[in-house]
Amino acid sequence: MSNEYVDTERPALETLATLGWEVCDQQVENWEDPRETRSSVVLEPRLRDAVENLNPWLSENNLNQVVREIQQVAGTSTMAENEQIHELLVRHTSVKQDRGHGLKHQTIQFIDYEHPENNDFFALNQFSVEGDIETIRPDITLFVNGLPLGVIECKSPTVAEPRSDALEQLHRYQNERTKTGREGAEELFRYNQFSVATWYEGAVMGTYGTPKNQYKPWRDPYPLEDDDLAGLFDVDYVTPQHRMLYALFDHERLLDQLRHFTVFETKQSGPVKMVARYQQYRAVHKALERINKRSQHEAQGGVIWHTQGSGKSLTMLFLGLKLRRQKPDPTLLLVTDRSALDNQIHATFERCGFPNPRKAEDIEDLREKLSHNAGETITTLIQKFQTTEDEEDDFPVLSGDDDIYVMVDEAHRTQYSQLANNMRTALPNAFYVGFTGTPIEKDERDTRRTFGNYVDTYTIDQSLEDDTTVEILYQGRLADIHLEGADLDRVFDRVFRDYDEDEKAEIKKRYAREKDLAEAESRIKRVALDIVEHFEEQIAPPFKGMVVTPSKRAAIQYKETLDELNGPESRVVISHDHNDPETVKQWAPSDSELSTYKEQFVDPDGEVELLIVCDMLLTGFDAPVAQVMYLDKPLREHNLLQAIARVNRPFEDKNHGLIVDYYGVSDDLKEALAMFSADDVDRAMIPFENKEPELEAAHNKAVSFFDDLDDTEACVQTLEPEDVRIEFMNAFKRFSKLMDIVLPDPAANPYKQDLERLSDVYGRAKERYRDQSMNLEGCGAKVRELIHDHIRSSGIEVLNDEPVSVMESGEFERHIESLQDDEARASEMQHAIKHEINVRYDEDPVHYQSLQERVEELIEKYKEGRRTDQEVIEELRNVLDEMRSRDQQAREKGLSDSTELSFYHALEDILQTEERDVEEEDLLALTGEIVSEVEEVVSVVEWKRKVNVQNKLRKRVKIQLYKSDLELTEEERDALTNKIIELARTHYE
Repeated sequence: MSNEYVDTERPALETLATLGWEVCDQQVENWEDPRETRSSVVLEPRLRDAVENLNPWLSENNLNQVVREIQQVAGTSTMAENEQIHELLVRHTSVKQDRGHGLKHQTIQFIDYEHPENNDFFALNQFSVEGDIETIRPDITLFVNGLPLGVIECKSPTVAEPRSDALEQLHRYQNERTKTGREGAEELFRYNQFSVATWYEGAVMGTYGTPKNQYKPWRDPYPLEDDDLAGLFDVDYVTPQHRMLYALFDHERLLDQLRHFTVFETKQSGPVKMVARYQQYRAVHKALERINKRSQHEAQGGVIWHTQGSGKSLTMLFLGLKLRRQKPDPTLLLVTDRSALDNQIHATFERCGFPNPRKAEDIEDLREKLSHNAGETITTLIQKFQTTEDEEDDFPVLSGDDDIYVMVDEAHRTQYSQLANNMRTALPNAFYVGFTGTPIEKDERDTRRTFGNYVDTYTIDQSLEDDTTVEILYQGRLADIHLEGADLDRVFDRVFRDYDEDEKAEIKKRYAREKDLAEAESRIKRVALDIVEHFEEQIAPPFKGMVVTPSKRAAIQYKETLDELNGPESRVVISHDHNDPETVKQWAPSDSELSTYKEQFVDPDGEVELLIVCDMLLTGFDAPVAQVMYLDKPLREHNLLQAIARVNRPFEDKNHGLIVDYYGVSDDLKEALAMFSADDVDRAMIPFENKEPELEAAHNKAVSFFDDLDDTEACVQTLEPEDVRIEFMNAFKRFSKLMDIVLPDPAANPYKQDLERLSDVYGRAKERYRDQSMNLEGCGAKVRELIHDHIRSSGIEVLNDEPVSVMESGEFERHIESLQDDEARASEMQHAIKHEINVRYDEDPVHYQSLQERVEELIEKYKEGRRTDQEVIEELRNVLDEMRSRDQQAREKGLSDSTELSFYHALEDILQTEERDVEEEDLLALTGEIVSEVEEVVSVVEWKRKVNVQNKLRKRVKIQLYKSDLELTEEERDALTNKIIELARTHYE
């Protein structure tokens, strides 16, 4: 039996106490709630004290104004308010006050970042917050100066899906789970900096609004090592929970991340909050260390290799924010070699509120900015470091300042040519940091010589382990179209039959034969037909794809052919070039059209399903819904790694990215990536056929739990022990996930029947054992639909629906009678009743505890062979009758309904003892008086949210207990009062 408090919550509180938090554990001590209503989330006395301590000169009126200001922030959404509150916390606020030099605006601090010890850090478990419909109680809430900056949801590591369960809770709290969005309490998340799901042996982090699949682990406590944490926490084994709580909630680190590693990106749908992942935090601090050691004969730079899709642009942004804060007036220069990347980085900095990034418009503008505008943030293309005609080869020095920090994106490309030398000449004392999404070449040339050694690395393997990216599979298609020799000449002659022999010879000189072959019309028709069939059969909505072509002309031909075939909705994305013929120019989208195409592609519900590209969008374009890339272009080395990374971004139900190779790049993948160390690119692309042995092993594991898959009832009963059920669920999901990857390839055919039979068992076990963890999360869209179709046709409850309730007597009896034998009926009844007792337990804890013990005792006798199936069924029917006849039982006692019966049982449980025999008549009279007091108080609108109203009820209940003349101890009176308050909260809205 799991116990999340003992396994996870209490150890987390102990860890926070070690980190210097004041901890209140409501399991062992009473916390005096200072709030006027339970719907408010700020601990105002702590907020007032903190603001006053940090700004001791503040007048009483201004103190009141400041405390109100941060609580009364108003925005168009909770996220907009979160952004405004973050702005107040980081940039502070101001009030008008005379401090002896006239009435002036004075800066007010909510948090002291320079001296963390001056702040109030308070951790509280089971903090109740009233939402519109329900009360939420996060396991741990962390307050800084009275503001709830952290929420931690704990699960026991022994439950089936601790990560999934905890994230589901966090999403429920944030109103992210349902369309109505009213089951949680968003008020708590107006202030949220970090939301954490932890299960002791694992932990993941995000912030308000982070999608579930974007919560990530924190694997590195840099600059500490795990050995340091073991000493700090006095443990032999450092768990992921220890690492996470230190990384996020060490006082200094928390304030650092709030101030320097949190940004809001403005999107069409509104602001999106982003916080640093561990590799970004580590890389920035390592870069700063190297910068601070530059006088100690360290290299004037270094390289940060973070694999494609791991947030490289944000790392640049975070480094910029730290440099802006730490250095007096630094100039930041962000360099790329492509206009698209220059626009992307400039836009990222601008959207994330970075102070006034300026783009160099041309060569002269760049020189002007670097010569005279110290302290600016400038974005430019490397090409603007060209010499003018009258300079010949000598580029001028533009600035000798040493507080210039140059960040070069995609540092593996043009930066080590003459242009890079010009940049070095122009800025001889600058510090250079190269950023790359692909590894440095194994012979260590160029990039390391230009920038220095690695500052930090985040490899392909690490990103896959963290689920920062998904695995990329590749599949060669249409091998017969790789033509050679005479065949190639035949096709060439056919394509260019309208040209004379001299023209053909010139064309062969000017263009690579393979490239023109790839554009041959007949071949494009065959490939396009295969793309349409593959996309429709194997790519499940909402996933989308990209078609990569060898030229603009080929891109247009693909578009026209796909349209002729009634293929998926597609758009051509090619660049403008003055030298292009009109037939090509008309297809090049304008800036606004390109923006629309990208938005409609990135949006899972957008109409664009395929983007047909040549060179554009192969770098720097993030589209998590992109699952497949149809590759018909010769790509190698860095270009290949960057292009395929378009399909490696995680998205819900996306188990992999897929490269469908029509050009033959994958025929010799080792040669295409030969410039890199094999270890660095070993998992860059994995052959599709490698999944077949994995699928076979996963199938064998899933079926190994059962002797005979045709005996469904025996299989279901095999899964009665919770530990066996958890193990089977993990095996079934692994098998399903691999089936989702392989289907509809014929390699999956031998396993389809077993998938159906196993899904049958899985569905019936979920229904029998009322096990909500047995969902299909992570199985993949194709397999999930297949399973749903099968279990519907088998008459099983759909896996996301509720099973038949025991309280629906007619329907439940029909369901029981439909089972094959008494053993199945007894099993179904006991689990259904246990589930119903758990669901209804809070309505009458005394009564349902008694029923629970009876059922457990009956099950034990059954297991020992002291009860037959039929005897168990009869006794369980008696329990059912008691559960269904509570109103009748109440009336027999002279009570009005089952609600009054619950209060009667609570009183009876404490008052009726061996030493104290209370007459039933007295108990009934006291029940009536208590219920009258309760009903009078709960008539107040939103009484559950008002602490003063609940205190009033508590007082009235105690008065009635005193009036009863019963000899109660103070402990008994408090316990009974608490029980009555809880029953009131359960029974009255």
